[in-house]
Amino acid sequence: MTHSRPDSLFHEFPATSREDWKKKAIAELKETPFDSIIWHTPDGFDLEPWCSHEENKRYLDIPLSKPSNSWNNCRQITVRDAETANKEALQSFELDAAAIEFLITAPSLCSPENLNKLFTGIKPSAVAVYFSGNLPPAPELLNTLLTIPGFAENSGGLLVEVVTASKGQDAELFACGTLLPEFRLLCVDTIPYHEKGSTAVQEIALALAGVSDSLDRYLEAGVPADTIASAINIILPVCSSHFTELAKPRALRYLLGHILKAYGASGPSLPALFARTSERNRSLLDPYTNVLRLTTEAVSAVLGGYDTLQIGAFDIGLSVNPAIAERITANIHLILKEEASLDRVIDPAQGSHYIETLTRNLAESAWTIFKTIEAVGGLAQASKSGFIQTMISDVETKRRKTLDNRKKTLIGVNRYPWPLVPEQLEKIDALELAVANTAEGNETAGYELLRLKTLSFSKKSGRTPSIFIWMLGDPSVSFRQAAFAEDFFNCGGFEIAGKAALPSEESSYSSALQSNPDIIVLCVAEKDPVPTATNLASKLRTLQPGIITVMAGKPPKEHQQLLNAGIDSFVYTGVNVLDMLKSYQHKTGVK
Repeated sequence: MTHSRPDSLFHEFPATSREDWKKKAIAELKETPFDSIIWHTPDGFDLEPWCSHEENKRYLDIPLSKPSNSWNNCRQITVRDAETANKEALQSFELDAAAIEFLITAPSLCSPENLNKLFTGIKPSAVAVYFSGNLPPAPELLNTLLTIPGFAENSGGLLVEVVTASKGQDAELFACGTLLPEFRLLCVDTIPYHEKGSTAVQEIALALAGVSDSLDRYLEAGVPADTIASAINIILPVCSSHFTELAKPRALRYLLGHILKAYGASGPSLPALFARTSERNRSLLDPYTNVLRLTTEAVSAVLGGYDTLQIGAFDIGLSVNPAIAERITANIHLILKEEASLDRVIDPAQGSHYIETLTRNLAESAWTIFKTIEAVGGLAQASKSGFIQTMISDVETKRRKTLDNRKKTLIGVNRYPWPLVPEQLEKIDALELAVANTAEGNETAGYELLRLKTLSFSKKSGRTPSIFIWMLGDPSVSFRQAAFAEDFFNCGGFEIAGKAALPSEESSYSSALQSNPDIIVLCVAEKDPVPTATNLASKLRTLQPGIITVMAGKPPKEHQQLLNAGIDSFVYTGVNVLDMLKSYQHKTGVK
């Protein structure tokens, strides 16, 4: 059998350049500007909707950090009592955990007695063990761990920044580390920046700056650069922008090679990459949609090549039984590994024009920010001066605007919210407290707190502010406006008392007011909706003086005429939904 070259099928077709494709796209778009199909990323660079074979001239040489695409599935266990935490750890192995993170709540829990209890039945050489939280001094902890049989072979690490006061203590730390050759002593954690609102590019740059600070610090203590690099864990968040999060670790690995070379590292060792699924986009009121978010994030992490993946629980125990939540969360890893077989291919994104282009853009943008941080004096100095916070707050302000006006969709939060189940309504006060205590960069808290406020008021007063939607005119338009309005008010916890297409007749007013709604939304789909809307609003105000009349659609030129007739406001795509819903809460008496 003769095997043809893969490209032989296409030799009859002429090569098409990027410019040819662009001209064709512009022609097809007609009056729509080409810019409308370009992704203007939150990180400041633009991505066109396609990438061609011409891109392969600019591919980055991404180093492969491991011989296979296997990853350690890590479960975090909060340690308040050594025996209880030990039982949880043993149970996690049944869920295919290959790594454990012990989040220590008090230094006393790291005493020899407690650590022996913590490791009962656990073979340290067979599972990676990480430590975070409120730990004793690192040399003290390491010396205690070395008394546990087999721990010298452990491949875990410390997931907190090591605080020492002198070069001598830095050298002492690595002296202890020589007895733990696979245990990583240093950590660069970008999660705190993510929780404040950092972007993917900023997280790459901050990780680079953290590695640079570590290399600079420990080189002064006489530790070789290769030894330092091999001792670092970089913790990165994985959010739900799939391709961006897939490309992020690839860009970081490429740039790390330049950093290490600059500091004199000669070996192939790279810092290990530890992924945590994001808490920033986690919904407390719609937990099962979180399962989809976590799955997307986990796929991005696996295909991006992280060494360790920690998938957070999709619910904190206020909506779903914790045991069920733990089981479902663990199944995400199992499905990706055992059924999707995502561990079989190293760097499966390699060669994808789009992802290679995205990787390059992320790397170029991150390198620019990294150089700026270095010019300020490094990560520690930039943090002290407020430079990092200012940098993050600038993009956070823009991101918050896209959430508030729903240009960014969070299913179950600012779009298509699902009604609360009875178990959630019983715990509404606890849910409200949990939402109020989320990190400042949380994307869901504003909408969910607003919604809970309405539902809590309803539960206490026995009255839920209600909406009636009045459709008139072209049904293909008015029904679309009505769907928008219904979803708009559902996000604030308001009740949709009714929705109907009614003519502008006397009997229609009775139908609209029959359920005694607090707000009537007019969806008038006519060539000139102003006369009809003016008459409807004026009549409604006469029949029920306290009624709030809202019009779906952007304010027309004659909007003052509508306001004078009794229209309270306008709802449309692009309006600040969060502020509008807060105003409607106030107007309907929600306290």
